[in-house]
Order: sequence, then structure tokens, then C-alpha cells
Amino acid sequence: MDAKGREIRDQASPEDLPKALPDIKLHHGQAVWLLTELGFRGAATQPTFSEYVKSLRKLGIPFEAGKIGHARRGLANYSYYHLMELALALTLRVYHVVPDSVLLGVIRYRKRLYWHYRRAYAERCDGRGEPITLVTEGCPPVRVRGMFLDLQLNFSGGRLVRFGPPKSLSPHQAVSIFAARDVAARALLPIGLSLLSERVVALSLRAPLIRRGPRPTTKQRDRRQTEWMPAPSRRKGKFA
Repeated sequence: MDAKGREIRDQASPEDLPKALPDIKLHHGQAVWLLTELGFRGAATQPTFSEYVKSLRKLGIPFEAGKIGHARRGLANYSYYHLMELALALTLRVYHVVPDSVLLGVIRYRKRLYWHYRRAYAERCDGRGEPITLVTEGCPPVRVRGMFLDLQLNFSGGRLVRFGPPKSLSPHQAVSIFAARDVAARALLPIGLSLLSERVVALSLRAPLIRRGPRPTTKQRDRRQTEWMPAPSRRKGKFA
């Protein structure tokens, strides 16, 4: 399935999702699967992308230094907020790399961003995210809903000159910023945070069971199969 088809498939209807934010706990393999389904892996192989996600931990994304969200047995435990932070960081990649200065900005505003992630899901169809319809003569109407995130991020001469503070925007505010002439040169315009939150939740709720830990060698697999096979009974020198 191509990227467009995957995106259409994964865009869950708001009515099909839990009204309240569910408790999400994914291990690393499931988190990598989710990020792949969101389209962040690109042409990279699965092992390469998995190692890249792991490398972000050393830089403090999405876990605080020394607090790697372990559930049990030392396995990473990704919550909704961790997955949203990863998705946001990967959205900000430039030439397959997130600049360290941008990652530091995400970490600096982590607590505030958590509040935006939570609100983006809660008000994806009402409150500040209440839908608006844009009507233009001769064109089909365009419906815009959910909350958007403006990181107020900009680069100049290849260097980050501004990051934050992050702001939540209504559909009308987001459209206004997209159309404004004075922000045409900005590095990043508002992100559809509510739609991203819906996809993260929808995919989390149907994340497949992925085996954790190192895969057994062929010799180990053969031995396990032998151990599970019942010993044949013998009768007069022949198998019964």
C-alpha cells in the first residue's frame, strides 16, 4: 500500500476513538511500528530506523535522562506523550536529521508540550478545535477541525534563531497564519496536532504483538521444537 493509501486507512473517524485519552503503553518494537505506519521511516530499513529511534534516547527524546520509562525487565514503556514527542521530533527532521538545537527546544518545553498534546486530543472536535468550513465560489467547501501547534520556530543562515514558546491554535488561527504574508519565510508553519494525536491513538490501540528481545538462533529454535515434541513410544523396535 502506498503512503496515500496508508494515510487514508489510518485516519480514524473521531466517533470511532475513545472520548477520553486511553492509557497507552507500547514497547520499543511497537513504537517503531507505529512511527513507520505514520510514514516517518521513509526508505530506511527497519533495523536502521529502529536504531535511529534508540539513538534519540541518548539526546533525551522522548525520555528524560536517567528516566527511561521502564515498565519491567528494563524494557522501554512508551506512553501517549512519549509517542507524540517522537512524532513531533520526527516531523521536524531536516534531511533525515533533527538538529540538536531543535531537540533541545522540545526538551525545554516538554511540560508545556504535554499539555498541548493532551488538549489536542480532548478538543479535536469541539472547544477550541471546533470545525470551521471555508467556502469559495466554484470550489468544494473545505472543513478544518482540531487544534494546531505553532512552535514559533525559525532558522536563519542555517541556525536556529527562535523556538517557542509553543502555542495552540484554533482552525481559524491556523488558516490565518498559513495565509499571512509576513510568515511566508518561516521554517515551519502550524502542525495539525489533533489529527496527529488521533492517528497516534488509533494506531496504538491496534499495535501488533511484536516479539521482544533477541531472536533465537536456528540451533536454539530446533532445540525448542524438539523439547516441545512428545517423545515417540516404541513397540517391538518400531515407532507406535
